[in-house]
Amino acid sequence: MADWNLAPRQTVHHLFATPVIEVWPAQGKTWLGALRDRVLARRAEDPGIARSNINGWHSDTRMLEWGGDAAIELARETLAVCARYTSDVSAAQGQSRYEMGMEMWANVSPASASNQMHCHPGSFWSASFYVDDGGCTEDGFFVAQDPRFPSIRMNAPDLVYQDETGTKQMSQHRIRPEPGKLVIFPSWMMHSVRPHKGPRERISIAMNVLALPTAPQ
Repeated sequence: MADWNLAPRQTVHHLFATPVIEVWPAQGKTWLGALRDRVLARRAEDPGIARSNINGWHSDTRMLEWGGDAAIELARETLAVCARYTSDVSAAQGQSRYEMGMEMWANVSPASASNQMHCHPGSFWSASFYVDDGGCTEDGFFVAQDPRFPSIRMNAPDLVYQDETGTKQMSQHRIRPEPGKLVIFPSWMMHSVRPHKGPRERISIAMNVLALPTAPQ
């Protein structure tokens, strides 16, 4: 008979992880002043558009045209990071059948402004670069939502999975905005931005990285 007092051998597989990448670009701090000036100048001349933003200003998605050299450098850095974490598994001889395109826009959020839960259809990666956190370190978080929510909480809302170390898999993960930080995540991931309570406006640059099929050779 088996000795049930002995712990059986166990293997835990953490399957289908969702990559969320935090990056501090080497030149990130040097871009902040130029990006701030371009964004505030654009806001002064353009009313912006309404998307997920609540009470804040959302620019058009053509910031690569008006954002200046700093915006172009930020785009190149973001594309380089995304390329490192992307693979075309059916590519012939390592030549991907896709190239990466990008659209970029700016968000300016005064205290109490936020972005409701949403995703970015039509793109592969999305990203946020923080120019100013608004002076609030207690809130204003970027919130990533577990894609399995709410189905896993319908039956027993207080139960969560935990791994072999006791770490619990909560339904939301929060990332604190910091000037010079770049956050990259899959475009399908539902996410939101909580309101901050700082004395300044929070300024961020958002990007969508598009997977564009290359022309047949």
